[in-house]
This record gives sequence, C-alpha cells and structure tokens, in this order.
Amino acid sequence: MPERYGPRVIEHLVNPRNAGEVAGPSGVGEAGNAACGDQVRFTLSLGEELRLEEVRYRAYGCAACIAAGSALAELVEGRTIVEAARVSRGELQEALGGPLPPGKEHGVTLALDALHRAFEDYWSRQGDALLAGDGFGDGSGGRRGVVAAMSGGVDSAVTALLLKERGYEVVAVTFRLHDGEPGSRSCCSPDTVLFARETAHQMGIPHFTLNLRELFDRRVMRDFVGSYAAGRTPNPCVACNAHVKFHAAAFLADRLGLRHVATGHYARVGEGPCLERPEDGRKDQTYVLWPVPRELLVRTIFPLGDYRKDEVRRMAEERGLAVARTPESQDICFIPDGDYRSFVRRRVRSEPGEIVDRRGRVLGRHAGVVNFTVGQRRGLGISASTPLYVTEVRPESRRVVVGSRRELEVREVLVRSANWFLDPREAALVQVRYNSEPVPCEVEENGDGWEVRLLEPVFGVAPGQSAVFYTRDGTKVVGGGIIARRDAA
Repeated sequence: MPERYGPRVIEHLVNPRNAGEVAGPSGVGEAGNAACGDQVRFTLSLGEELRLEEVRYRAYGCAACIAAGSALAELVEGRTIVEAARVSRGELQEALGGPLPPGKEHGVTLALDALHRAFEDYWSRQGDALLAGDGFGDGSGGRRGVVAAMSGGVDSAVTALLLKERGYEVVAVTFRLHDGEPGSRSCCSPDTVLFARETAHQMGIPHFTLNLRELFDRRVMRDFVGSYAAGRTPNPCVACNAHVKFHAAAFLADRLGLRHVATGHYARVGEGPCLERPEDGRKDQTYVLWPVPRELLVRTIFPLGDYRKDEVRRMAEERGLAVARTPESQDICFIPDGDYRSFVRRRVRSEPGEIVDRRGRVLGRHAGVVNFTVGQRRGLGISASTPLYVTEVRPESRRVVVGSRRELEVREVLVRSANWFLDPREAALVQVRYNSEPVPCEVEENGDGWEVRLLEPVFGVAPGQSAVFYTRDGTKVVGGGIIARRDAA
C-alpha cells in the first residue's frame, strides 16, 4: 500500500525522473520479467570520457520497482561509467529515504541489475576486437589502476581488496562465460554474478560484467569437446587463460585507461617477465598459466602469490567479507556435476568400437572413444587377471588400446604451441599433469615443435595436456606447450 512507503519513494512515484527511452542507445539492459509483473529497463547514452550523458528507464509492476528505477536513473546520469558502476544498494536505498518495506527490497535489486546489464550490453558492442583475438594493448599509457577479475569466491575478492589497500584504482569485473544455472555454484550463474557485484560494492569498488559467451564457446568449449572426439585430453582452464580471461581483463583496462590486470591465481610475476611459484605451494597455479602472452603477463599482478590460503581466508574474515567461507570452486566451471563424459556425448557423435591390447587382440567393445582418456583404469567394461589402463585412444579406427601400468611409462613427448617466458635452454624440469611433480628433462627444437626427453619415466601422459617447463631450482616457469605425442619407454 502507498502509505507503507516513505516520502522520497512517493516523490519518485508522483514525479518520476528520467522516464522513457534513449534514442539510439549505447547500451540497453533489462531485469525481471513480464510474467511475474516486475520489470525494469534502462537505456543509456555515453559521451566523452565514458560519461553517461543520458539515462532513461521504464519500470513495470510494483511501486518499489518504479521508484528504484527513477532514483537510480537520477543518481547516475552525468557520472562516468566507472562512477556509476560503483553505486551500491546502500546508496540507492539512501536516495529512496532508506530501506524499502519488507518484501519490496527486490525493487532495488532489479533496478541495479538492469543498469548493469545496460553496461554489459555497452561493452559487448565494443567487443569485436576480443573475438578477433587482438583486443588488448600494452597498457603503457594507462594510469596506476587495475582491472581485477572477480569470480564470486574468496581469492578474487581478497585480490581486489589488497590492491585497493595498496593504493591502486581498482575496477572489478566478472565474466559471463556460459549459461550457468540460477542457484548453482558455477562462476557464471546469475546468483554468482550478483554476489560478486555485492562484494565489490561492499569494498567500495565499481563492478562490471562482461558477456564472453561467444568467445568462451569458440576458444574453450568447442576445443574441449573436439579434443575428446580426437582422442586428446584437454585442460579447459589452460585454454581459458590463454584466450579469454586475461585478454578480456586487458580489453576492459585499455578502455578505462588503466595499466594493469589482476586475478586471484596463486602465482607471482618475476623479471623477464616470467611466472614464479607462489608462497603457498599447495595452491600453486603456475601450471595453468603458462599460455598467458608475455605482453599481458608484464601487465599482470598476482597479489595472492605472497600469501597462504589460510591467510587469505583470515583477511576476508577480518574485513567482514561475506565470501570468507565460500567453498573451493569445482574443476570445470561449465560442468557443475563433474560428468564431463555426458557433457561431451551430448555434443558429439561417437561410434562404438573395440578395446584392444597393444598387439591388436580384441578384449571387448566400447560405446565411444569420448568415454576414455589415457591413464584411465575404471569404467573399461572388461575383466582381466591384472589391472588394465588406457594407454592410447585411436579415434580414426575407433579403438581404445589398454595395457599394464608399465605400458603407460613415457620417456619422450612432442610439445607444440609453445609459449616461452625465458630462454628454452633454461628448461631443466617439466611437469606434464596438474597434480604431478616436475621431472628432469632435456628440450630440443625441431621443425614440428619441441622434443622433450624425460630423464625419469612418467606414467599416464596424455596428448592434449600441458607440458610446463621450470628452471633447475623449480621456482620459475620457463614456458609451456601442448603435448601432441607421447613415446613409450
């Protein structure tokens, strides 16, 4: 009922500000839906210095949505896009004279979300360079500021907080990579995007969302599915770091005139630039960061490289951040249930075939090669007197080769698509799986890539995985590449 609302809300209802539509808008955003009756729509026009020259809204449904839309449009018009992206729930509530009545708080949420979706639409209209793979510069002309990727977890939140406390101008960004389900733990679910924004605003940091679905689909998901169909074992986190996250953060930093980018990875940037191991060896993520281009690495800051995980959680608790006890994220963000085989099967046709030993003797049949990866022991569907492992996947003949653990032993690999931070001659150790220990190696270039001789045998090396090279003391990443071939001992 109208009498439940305060005088400022009534004023916005009686005398709404900025109602209507911007002709030829720079960005459009909507939140809510007509089915439930509450919907807010923002259109905006940006001018020089990314200033919001004109902001218009339309709201349908309850009085709270209409008043919140009016108040927010009035608040942000004339501000820069960064200033507008800092406007928090508390600031909007203050403009409305305080919190809305119980059951009506969603009006503030919908208005803010509609505005941020308009910002998201604006950045998407600038994103052709990202899709082309050249959407970033060297940051040399930027001011002392940083775009910090924020996933909704504790690591990325503390990253942004530390940078702010060190005096950087910080802008947070969350990437919408795929269609995460509402209520899920996926880094891209609508709930997680809202949570990340609330956390950034709690720290007084502006927040943007970038829609990278098309780029992520092109450069990560298609490769993931195609790799399994081709008998390789991909690492989607490596592909995302190589082609999506760091490029997108730099893209936004360039357009905001900021010099640096940052993520919540546990790593360090050393001279060269090169990657260095972090303080917390148990959280070391250098293995998945090897493909970051040198021109991006020189702009990158990893604040968590100097801390242990328990220290990061303690800092979040001491500063009252709601993310302090969020659980660790799942391995593959776009497969929240962890069943990657079902995910691949839904997207690629895989014909039945034979399971054979290394001499070609048929031991059984399978439903498709996408169900298998090198080193796999469980789920083979055959019985034997000794344990059998997948030693090779041959999609062209639809055969899966199995053998003893001894037959998984590898002494040489061919590595392609290499990215070097230091002189390849400094490569003395190589790590061929995320959770494995580096082993001594020798590296030699040939016309087809890099031949890597392992001075100790390694088991379960799978084409498609990464080979990451370290200096003799194991502290610095020399470079990395993708394993294209493995030669048994």
